[in-house]
Amino acid sequence: MIYTLTLNPAIDQIIEVTNFQVGETNKAVREYDIIGGKGINVAIMLQHLGYATTALGFLGHDNKEIFEHYLADQKIPFYFHPVVGKTRTNMKIKSLDIKQETELNGVAFTITSADVEAILTLIKTKLTKNACLIISGSLPRNCDPNLYQIISTYCHAQGILFVVDATKEILLSTLATQPFLVKPNLTELNELFNTNYHFNEIKEIIALGQNLRHQGAQNVLISSGQDGSILISAEDVYIANTATGQLVNSVGAGDSMVAGFVGTYLATNNYQEALLIGICAGSATAFSPGIADQSLVESLKPQIKITIFK
Repeated sequence: MIYTLTLNPAIDQIIEVTNFQVGETNKAVREYDIIGGKGINVAIMLQHLGYATTALGFLGHDNKEIFEHYLADQKIPFYFHPVVGKTRTNMKIKSLDIKQETELNGVAFTITSADVEAILTLIKTKLTKNACLIISGSLPRNCDPNLYQIISTYCHAQGILFVVDATKEILLSTLATQPFLVKPNLTELNELFNTNYHFNEIKEIIALGQNLRHQGAQNVLISSGQDGSILISAEDVYIANTATGQLVNSVGAGDSMVAGFVGTYLATNNYQEALLIGICAGSATAFSPGIADQSLVESLKPQIKITIFK
């Protein structure tokens, strides 16, 4: 069983305008909501790909039914600890004329030490040694900044495979516990090391990824949108392109990539096949208004070429 953990979920509100003007009244031509947060997005893609999954995390009490109904419709089991307040709404404004996106992330709910204890108890109750836990996203307000590290330490001690998709200090704090996979995108990787590499600087990017492996990560997956991806595994370094298509919405693309990679690797024990499906899943979601269906994921496979870096 693959579990996902979303500590700071969100409703992503997408608003499309023809020509977005700062400081002016803008008229939307289309708008829609994506119910999720990173771990929930991962769970949805895992389900679409046919992998059994259960979603865990926090939900704001005031609007938790929206998430519960959505997950129930997707036939995904879930166990969320309700906290006081409302789960945040993020807004993404898409200016269609220049294909530019402006994001505004909403204010997260505040949690207490009792909430932290409750989520740790939930994890310890649900996960067994043969489980896999994917921890994704940011922390809510007033949260213990070491919570990811606490969870990863528990998983490591219990022999539970776990994956971390987080940024900056949160990611770094988990490396000593040997996560199976970490997935920074190129921007996040540059932030970690205070660098400014572009995707064509392959050797330099690989060196940064190897640095994360030397700190404890078993595998490092670096994505860079339409430029491609690099997987640094215990076996080899793989370089891959990305699929081409019409970008519809980038929300959940990275999460879909994590889902495709982890689910496929656990099923096949094959890094190249996992990378292939991960890339196709991420691209398919980028070409869809929400988390993509399996049929679109499968249709993109012929576009992807994976090579071993020498």
